Amino acid sequence: MSTNATGTTSQPAKAGHGSSAPQTPAQIQAKAFKQLGEHDFPIYSWYILACVIGLATLHNVFYTLWAWRRRRLYQSSSLSSPSSNAFPLRAARALSAAYTRTMYWRRIPMVSMAMLEVLLMVLYIVMLFTMEFTYTQNLTVKLWANRTGHLIGIQFPLIVALGAKHNIIGYLTGLSHEKLNLMHRVTARVILVLTWVHLFGTLRDRGLKRWLHAPWVTCGMVAGVAMTLLVLTSLGPIRRRFYEFFYVCHMILVIITLVCTVIHCKEPGYGIYIWPCFALWGFDRLCRYIRFVSFNSFFVSRKCTGTVEVVTTDTLRLTMRRRVPFGWKAGQHMFLSFPTVHPLQSHPFTISTVYEGSRLGLGGIQELIFITRARNGLTRSLYDKVLDTGSMDLPILVDGPYGAPPDITPFSTCIFVAGGSGITYNLPRFEDVVRRASTGDACARRITFVWAIRDKGHLKSIAGRFSTIMAQAPTTLVVSIQIYVTSPPPSLEELEKNIADSDSKRFSQDSNDKKSDVLSFEESNDSIVFYEGRPDVMKILESEVKASEGPVSVDASGPVPLLSDIRTALCAPFTGPVHVLRGAQTVQLNVAEYSL
Repeated sequence: MSTNATGTTSQPAKAGHGSSAPQTPAQIQAKAFKQLGEHDFPIYSWYILACVIGLATLHNVFYTLWAWRRRRLYQSSSLSSPSSNAFPLRAARALSAAYTRTMYWRRIPMVSMAMLEVLLMVLYIVMLFTMEFTYTQNLTVKLWANRTGHLIGIQFPLIVALGAKHNIIGYLTGLSHEKLNLMHRVTARVILVLTWVHLFGTLRDRGLKRWLHAPWVTCGMVAGVAMTLLVLTSLGPIRRRFYEFFYVCHMILVIITLVCTVIHCKEPGYGIYIWPCFALWGFDRLCRYIRFVSFNSFFVSRKCTGTVEVVTTDTLRLTMRRRVPFGWKAGQHMFLSFPTVHPLQSHPFTISTVYEGSRLGLGGIQELIFITRARNGLTRSLYDKVLDTGSMDLPILVDGPYGAPPDITPFSTCIFVAGGSGITYNLPRFEDVVRRASTGDACARRITFVWAIRDKGHLKSIAGRFSTIMAQAPTTLVVSIQIYVTSPPPSLEELEKNIADSDSKRFSQDSNDKKSDVLSFEESNDSIVFYEGRPDVMKILESEVKASEGPVSVDASGPVPLLSDIRTALCAPFTGPVHVLRGAQTVQLNVAEYSL
């Protein structure tokens, strides 16, 4: 009796008719390699993924503990103790600054991804292809083709988890679903390449007739074709321009891919690879259903309505009152759908108001305000629908809130830079940190708010908010609001043309009221300074970082060129590890980027 390479016990072969010849060393080795590639390597891949998720979770835990400790020290007035500037701490901060600048702020041209995101993608590809072609002993097609199938199947739960709005990875790491969705798309495309490696490998090994000899094999081919169409219809240009088409195709093709993959994997006994996908998908849908029902009262239609107003020639304001049982964080967004405008399409809108749970109580009726630019698609359709009347009540279905805006309460200096409608993210963050500073729950001592707008007409919708926020600021908090008007005042000919324009007649009727509102706003706020032209973000950021007495937070939201300028500015030497080692403050950049 002996034990072979796979761990099973075999009896000695008996001589005579029907006896099996003993396995040669080469056969035993080939069988061991097959076991290693088709069973062990897929499991090892998840060990590596678990380590990466674990590191991200530890980072989230350490950040949470650091924020808590900073607030405790601030409340005990011991933030500026001599030990906080000791060399070991400055060295640790310098290493952190070097890592942050390299991995988060520097973007790779063409792909518009951070260095860390590209690095993770490359390491993921290297991991899978290394496991695919190592320990093959030779390049026998059957050996690596079957191994590819196992590596593909065990990655499916990862793809589903990264694409869900509610998933354990996001809860553990603190990453928002937008960032995880980027990795979802990258992972799906890598797996698609391996899928075709598997399809062509098995086709070449068995031939077309033997390849289609059983329904479970045919289902594998159908799953591969469906996944190919799924990735192609999810490409950015198609997804953004034909969103409704993308959404319908995505739902149908995902179901076809998963069902056919289950059938394909179940026959050989590997259905366990795919079944977790349905559990993850069901958990996500259950959480979304609970949120959806809690927000939308279907039996009382008036409670599902909201007011859509045209504020300027290209800006909309959406207002509704809803019961928000779970509340929201400043900077989070919700998905709104308008059944009478685009029934199958929902759009992310940032909540521009702050949660009033402490004042109204848990489950109280909250006012939700959303401000957005009327561009293309859904927002343009809304604008055209309410343009004639200027305001209209419409049925609005709400799903959310979503997003994981970082906690900025432990930072001594908070800088907010917004461009245009990007203020919908920064304004509630600004108001929230001012409120918390007034109650001692935030460490902020300096706040600088920078907003670039095309003309002063954009102030009309939020002028009152600035006044309210400034009234809440404690005397120990230094607040500066800088508003940059990038467009020159219109000439007389342009004003006459705008008044003659049919789309601008309604706005000309209240131009005097708008002008008086803006003038009174300018005169009543000494902390607000107006400038002409674009902001010099390099100069603003450098002066604020040098003046700060503690860590600095920068929140940025707006057009891509503005965000690029901010990243470039923060990669300058004044935030570098050398300056941090000499005593300069560290900087954290939080960028709000939304893309379908």
